[in-house]
This record gives sequence, C-alpha cells and structure tokens, in this order.
Amino acid sequence: MQSGAEIIVLAANPSLLAGSGISGIIHKAAGSELEKAAKLLGPLKPGEAVITPAFNLSAKYVVHTVCPRYIEGAAKEKEELAGAYRSALSFYNQVVDVESIAFVSMGTGIYKWPLELAAGIAVNELAKSKFKETTMYVVDDATRTIYEIAYSGIGLPN
Repeated sequence: MQSGAEIIVLAANPSLLAGSGISGIIHKAAGSELEKAAKLLGPLKPGEAVITPAFNLSAKYVVHTVCPRYIEGAAKEKEELAGAYRSALSFYNQVVDVESIAFVSMGTGIYKWPLELAAGIAVNELAKSKFKETTMYVVDDATRTIYEIAYSGIGLPN
C-alpha cells in the first residue's frame, strides 16, 4: 500500500497477528517485525486500537484497530465500528511528528459490514480528524462512489 501517509490504519484481528486481505498485504510489506511488535500489544476488543512503528513501510506508524463483525447492525456494533475509527484518530495527541493518516474501508471485507452503513460511520468519524490530512483508500470506483455519497451527506465541501 503506497499512501504517502505517515500513519496507516489497518483493520486487525483481535490477536493482532497478520491476517488476510489488506492486513496481510501491509504486514507482508512491513516485514515480520510488524507482527512481532503488534502481537505483544494484543489481544484487543472491537473498537480498540494500538500503534506500532511501520518498519519497512514508507509510513512512520501503523495503527491496528479491531472492527466488530456485522451481525445485525445493532447499536453496539455501530458504536464499536465508530470506536475503531475514533481510537485510530486518538493517536493524534501521541505522535507529534505526524500530519497525515490513511484509512481503508474497515469492516467491509470478511467482517461483512454493508458498504453504505460502514461508509456513513467512517465519514462521520473521519470528519472529526485533527490530522492535517486524513485519507480514505478504497479498492474500486463503486466503493469510492459510496464514500463520496456518504461524504456529501454530512455537508462537507468536496
């Protein structure tokens, strides 16, 4: 993942071991040191996050945050997904040498979150970011369109 961001946020499994999908790609690119550092900080509950160095990545740090599985979209699940974004953003006060953070569409892969619902939660939380630059990376144009619709729905300029 080439983002140019100083922090890359990944949706991690609770054990913080390298997973599949984007998590696996980031772990592979960062090298085995990332998993070694992360697993010392786990396990995490949904909505929690930890930060590690980025090792072989161009970023400075990786934030590992755990998303809840989508079961029925209950308020607790929504709050935990929002919490995953908030927890990642909370590192703003702990890393003084960072201006940018990059996210992927969290929870919409193996955790089965409906894209429109996840995008709305993500955009609402990312709108509160204190970082100079907060970026969302998506896998295709259809996903980008959903995020753009969610973004325009909160009244922020495009």
